[in-house]
Order: sequence, then structure tokens, then C-alpha cells
Amino acid sequence: MKLPEMKTLTIFGIITALLLIGLAIYTIEDLPAYGDENSPANKHIKLFSIEDRGYAKELNESILPIEIKNKIEELGFNKKENYPPLDEGNYEIEWVEKGTLEGPWLYSEDGWNVLIKEGELFYHEPIKYYFIAEVDGNLSVYRYNWPVRVMELTEEETGMGNAVTSGLADYRGYDTMGEETVILTGAIGVILLLRRRGKL
Repeated sequence: MKLPEMKTLTIFGIITALLLIGLAIYTIEDLPAYGDENSPANKHIKLFSIEDRGYAKELNESILPIEIKNKIEELGFNKKENYPPLDEGNYEIEWVEKGTLEGPWLYSEDGWNVLIKEGELFYHEPIKYYFIAEVDGNLSVYRYNWPVRVMELTEEETGMGNAVTSGLADYRGYDTMGEETVILTGAIGVILLLRRRGKL
């Protein structure tokens, strides 16, 4: 027996809504707590520690000490490996206090952000690449810039082999959840409109 067209559209609409709801629940369950500094989207990775020989004073004057710059470049984060250079005038240094909430990132310690201008044609804002914290007379240098980390650590941190999937479903999970909500709302709205007009 052939189902009436009206019944087929109703079933299709219900299946679509259920799939979107299931996808939303899956994404929500997988999201880290907002502001969790150890979540893959927020975590910074320690590169090295160096004894503070007056370097903190230079950082406070918005100068990246040459010893730190050289050490970062020795690790392979240099122009030759397609990383933006730490040349004078190409970076900015900003002090961040413990407890500062910046987007999803909650700082658990005082430190300096090193922001680098990547030279993008249409996007000129400097990007956070490094974080430097002073601990017991030493300076610990961390790296965070999630596009770079997605290429290097996506499988280790998210368990997904596909960088696009990990970006949408994990690193940018809150954005994805919002997008799914919009799609789900639109689908339900279409179903309700069609039902009101007697087409479902």
C-alpha cells in the first residue's frame, strides 16, 4: 500500500528533526566545560623554561628577550618552517593577570601573551602564539595557536583523524552547537508551517 504524500512528508520531517536533535546532543556531550583551561581548545603547550636574568623587565617593556626568541626559533618555530617571524615590530606583548576571562580562556596564572602579526591580506589583527609565565625565578614559555595545533595534535587531543571534524565538533563545539540549533529551529518551523497549511 502506497503511503499518501502527506504522510511521507511528515515522516521525513520527523526523521530530520530527530537526526538534528541527536547530533546536537552528541556535540553537547562532547564539549569541554566553558573556560576549562585544560580543554583542547584552550590548552597551551609548554615549550621550555629559562632562568629569569632580567627578562621579565624586558617583557614588561614590550621587548621579547633575544634568548627567548632564539630558543623558540631553534625549536623550529621560524620563518623557514612557515611560522611568522618574531622580528621587532612584528609582535606585541601584553600582560595578563590571573583570573582574567578572555573568551573561553580563563587564565590561572599571571603572564605575558606574545601576539604575532601573520601578514594576512584581509586580517591584520595579531594572533596569540606564545604565553610566558614567571614561576620561582624561571620563565616558562608556552605555545598556543589552535590552527597550528589542529595540524599537529588533533588526533592526540580529540581522537579524530580528520582536522575538519575535530575543529567543528570539538575545538569549535560551541559554535557548532549554535549552528545546529539554528538549523533545527528552521526545520521545525518548516514542519509547523506545512502542517498549518494542511500539507503535512
